Amino acid sequence: MKKRTKVLIVILAILVVTFIGSLIFVVVSPRAKFLASQVRVATESLGDPYFIIYNLDIMDVCRNYLNGDIEFEGDVIAGDIKGFGYTSSAKVHGVRCPKKRELGATAQAKVLFLDVGEVDVFAKDETVYMIVPSFDNLAYSLDTGVDLFMTAPDLNGNLSVDWFVSNIGNFIDFANSITFDKTGEVLEDEDGTVSDEYKITIPVGEGKFIWDLLGYDMPEDDITFSMYISKMCKIRRIVVDISKYVDDTVVTVDGFALGTVIVESALPDNEHLTITATRRGDYLYASYIDFSFVYNTKDGNVYSGDGVFSYEKVDDGYDIQIKRLKAYKDGSLIGQVYFDGNVHPTTVQTNPTESATVPLDSIKKYEWVELRDNAQAVIDDIMEDVKAKL
Repeated sequence: MKKRTKVLIVILAILVVTFIGSLIFVVVSPRAKFLASQVRVATESLGDPYFIIYNLDIMDVCRNYLNGDIEFEGDVIAGDIKGFGYTSSAKVHGVRCPKKRELGATAQAKVLFLDVGEVDVFAKDETVYMIVPSFDNLAYSLDTGVDLFMTAPDLNGNLSVDWFVSNIGNFIDFANSITFDKTGEVLEDEDGTVSDEYKITIPVGEGKFIWDLLGYDMPEDDITFSMYISKMCKIRRIVVDISKYVDDTVVTVDGFALGTVIVESALPDNEHLTITATRRGDYLYASYIDFSFVYNTKDGNVYSGDGVFSYEKVDDGYDIQIKRLKAYKDGSLIGQVYFDGNVHPTTVQTNPTESATVPLDSIKKYEWVELRDNAQAVIDDIMEDVKAKL
């Protein structure tokens, strides 16, 4: 008995030493922390209802909705519009074709209970067009200066436990090929949890399995990003500069559940735009995301807004809602919008803009900078055009 007891004590001691040694190795080795953090993403984050893409077929969304032809329809209600004391609504139906880089939609508009006729909306490249056929083809266009048909990653799979398991060997090789630099920056949460920042560099030619998943060709330059990892190997924040794809833009995925995405863009004229989306995991049926934006203009004005976006997978696509989307200027409400509708994949045979009742290149065009800097002059100009057609 004494001999057996001694053997058990020795085995227990070895296990304790091995466990402590493993902890020390994880704490000391950034590569070990990185690998352990991926395990926690696979086993914890993917199943967390607060995870930003929880229970979402992101490959289907990217390929068939963001990069594919879609048809949309629904009801729009706008109210509390500054300078316009009436609630307006419209039934909207349209299609979007990224390959043709066009969108076409028709809205049957009402102000209060009065029909005001059909309003046609088109988009092509960076420009949005609006035509009112019943009002002697009153028409305007706005050059947004933004590519309205940017494509998403053409994913070849979903971020899932199976994908992590099938790439265990790739992750180990990947961890050995990338470099880690501890910056000294830390994040401390309210509960006292501290996460260290690591600057991670992916050399050219490494991480092919990740680029294959994303549907991208291998980059021709090193890729650098930041990752905050807690002592218990939980990813707290990821910061990626995507300026190579979108000018002066940084994307941050934040939170222990990786449930918040923040997109920050430095715009011309020292302006700045921040868009934030946070998944709400406390709903069992439809998926809800809180979103907000803050736009700081060169003249010191601050435009901001917030709302709730919800989606639910149904047989014919997704039922979507935008609730309580309120917009403010310097803290004062300037309007709010609701949308309730459906979006589903389709095949667009003809160019959506072909149905325009006037040639798009003949429509009076405003530049976004012009609207931003002198909105009242633009409104006055439109009112003069309306009076001329009465």
